[in-house]
Amino acid sequence: MGAVTEIGWSSLELDARRELWSLPLGERDRRLLRADARAGRWESGVEVRDRLGEFARNAVDSVGVTQVRGLVDPARPEREATEVLSFLLRDFGRIVPQNGRGDLVAVLRDQGGDGGTELGLHCDTCDLLVLLCLRPAFDGGGLTRLASARHVHDLIQRERPDALATLREDWTFDRSGRPGPQVVVTPILYDRKDGTVGCYYQTRTVRSSPDRGGPELTDRQWEALGVLDEVLYRPETAFGLSMAAGDLLIVRNSRVLHGRSPFVDEPGPYARRMLRVWVNEGEEWAR
Repeated sequence: MGAVTEIGWSSLELDARRELWSLPLGERDRRLLRADARAGRWESGVEVRDRLGEFARNAVDSVGVTQVRGLVDPARPEREATEVLSFLLRDFGRIVPQNGRGDLVAVLRDQGGDGGTELGLHCDTCDLLVLLCLRPAFDGGGLTRLASARHVHDLIQRERPDALATLREDWTFDRSGRPGPQVVVTPILYDRKDGTVGCYYQTRTVRSSPDRGGPELTDRQWEALGVLDEVLYRPETAFGLSMAAGDLLIVRNSRVLHGRSPFVDEPGPYARRMLRVWVNEGEEWAR
């Protein structure tokens, strides 16, 4: 496993370097991808696949995130967008279920008013988080929030090395009843084999673990969690990404935390609608 050139970033730095991680696709590209997805094999869209794959690989390796603007035409049927997405992701690895029913694609939308509540920064239990925006929130809310684990690590290292030492110890995340591993024992911030800084954090499951039989959190651990949250929610830490209809986002879970800002939904055909896919990488993408 070779070393990766990692770029840690603040919100301002990520915004200023969009050319590293955000790629636009044109109508011709979309048409070729659509035709090959319908056929179920790569033919006329091979050049688009190679260009997109190389860009995504470099961006996910260096920045930890990549955006493809205009991957699909939102005016076309949703089943077609799902078909294109599933076909394209074959080159990225294996799509894994998101619940006990075995659903491979989840639809993210306001449920019982939960869109009005901010979704805190966290990591999912898969290699790559994939989001495809079919319709953004009509009020401009619902931004996808992104934070660099390297940037967070370096800030805490400078300001509170004692808290960082605690965050680098093993923590227990009890995820009982959720898809994937039911109990995850891991440091919150750690060194990865490729030389990058990794992160695993789910604010509720780490705090509720003692209630489900896990070890009690010490005063030192509670303090470290408070330091982590304070750094995560500084304005300069997390970047708010506005995704347009048709945009694709790929996030490496071990390198970038993600969340969502609140939004007010519009019932009916104008409701916010986002597709989520979880991918575990194949050998050619594994890091």
